Amino acid sequence: MTTRKIKKLTTGQRTIDGAGVHLVRVLGHDTVMDYDPFLMLDSFDSHNPTDYIKGFPIHPHRGIETISYLVQGEMTHQDSLGNKGTIRSGESQWMTAGSGIMHQEMPQASKHMLGVQLWLNLPQKEKMTDPTYFDITGNMIGSKKTDNAIIHVLAGEYDSIKGVEPPHIKGNYL
Repeated sequence: MTTRKIKKLTTGQRTIDGAGVHLVRVLGHDTVMDYDPFLMLDSFDSHNPTDYIKGFPIHPHRGIETISYLVQGEMTHQDSLGNKGTIRSGESQWMTAGSGIMHQEMPQASKHMLGVQLWLNLPQKEKMTDPTYFDITGNMIGSKKTDNAIIHVLAGEYDSIKGVEPPHIKGNYL
């Protein structure tokens, strides 16, 4: 067994982003150098639609991937390539911004909005790749029940259970 030392502890900070979405920013501007390729990690958890209903109107992305995962709730999204859709509880939206894309995400009022969004820094040689986008529906997400939890395999593999294969940065998202 290899012992590793903890280099840094990071605590999320409550903030408001987009057009007024209340969230907790776990990774952001101050942590980029320590956690690259993880550029940003936001979590949202609210029973009050006024905390998130104004959403994230059209905004640009470039050189990154964004992965939104909803534990509970519903979010519509669309982009400048004409892609649009809705993700619901237990689903994900994975976008490769690559050379650039305009995008919006609009959470819908629900009893409980619970989820995360992760931004991944694309490798230098892939930053100008063509933008792509896809929804990861519930039937594409593997799951494994343990004694204490149900592990959902969004991307990669866990204990022979598979999720989708990430398009650029190979890894596991559980």
